[in-house]
Amino acid sequence: MSYSKEPKDFIKSLQIIHTVLLVGVLGFSAYVALTVKEELFFSYQEGKAFLYLAIIIAFLGNLSSKFLYAKLIKQISAKLDLSQKVVKYSTAHIFRIAMLEFPALMCAIFVLYSNNSFYFILVGILSFMMLALFPTKTTFEKDIPLSTKEKSMLEKL
Repeated sequence: MSYSKEPKDFIKSLQIIHTVLLVGVLGFSAYVALTVKEELFFSYQEGKAFLYLAIIIAFLGNLSSKFLYAKLIKQISAKLDLSQKVVKYSTAHIFRIAMLEFPALMCAIFVLYSNNSFYFILVGILSFMMLALFPTKTTFEKDIPLSTKEKSMLEKL
């Protein structure tokens, strides 16, 4: 994927990808809720193994998303041209969101198999975290080392 012709498009395409991943989690969770709505119950006492597993998966997903994102962002050198920085940033962001999406989908699957709506709390927290990480031009400028020429190019977009 190359952004050399239209660098402004990378933010729009990254926002679309981000939105699709978030809507996928919310849509699947809504499907699960509608499928098992008659048998749903709320308990944090039953099924402790699933409960602990869900919390651990959510925590590890959050931790790994931060770690992987930071590692990939550090690999972006100030010497690269803007199009290469854009591609590397997009990759880092997509991995970051995917590492939050996986535990959210797992928690929805836990609801499907256990009928315990407690796991929807974790889905909500992870979805909120994904929403808070929505990509913007400002976050790109803040996270990536840009030259003054590149900053001026971004200001025109």
